[in-house]
Amino acid sequence: MASSRNLKLILLSLLIIVGVSSYFLYNSNNYKMLSKREINDFIEDKRKSNLSILKEDNIKSKPNPHALILYKDNTKLGTYILTKSRQGIEEHKGIEVPIDKTLPIQVTGALSGVPYLGIYITNNKLIQEGKYIEMEFEDGTKVRKNISLDQKGYILSEKTPPEIPRESVQVSVKKDSQVLYTNEY
Repeated sequence: MASSRNLKLILLSLLIIVGVSSYFLYNSNNYKMLSKREINDFIEDKRKSNLSILKEDNIKSKPNPHALILYKDNTKLGTYILTKSRQGIEEHKGIEVPIDKTLPIQVTGALSGVPYLGIYITNNKLIQEGKYIEMEFEDGTKVRKNISLDQKGYILSEKTPPEIPRESVQVSVKKDSQVLYTNEY
């Protein structure tokens, strides 16, 4: 009798645990990775509204998959962040900055959450001579991308939220160990 009662309590406990777990899994906004086609459809839609897409990056990290899209129009530079959940694809507009072609590079992005920068290089000398563009945080963490002669837009991103919030970032264009341009944001 006692073992039958214990077995019933164990089964009831397991049923409650499975039920609660299922509820939270079903109701959570678990983000899913975006397909290349979903990103391309979004980009095509934005191009119809006269936006120039400079770069896209599909961040496939497990906890926070999302896509970053760097764009410009005649007057501003900005980003879109795309996420995909059970409810569908959501677009979030990032920070827009006015385009100032007198600056050698322009930067937009966010340091909170998963830090990312959208970078638009307007100085042709930096594009021709630079080997890579890099963002470096105060703790020494670096993210870098190679510079291509036919590309002016770059997205630099950490893949997961950092343990300590980011307060500033230094952006540099480098040729091997030589710094061609640097600025703190």
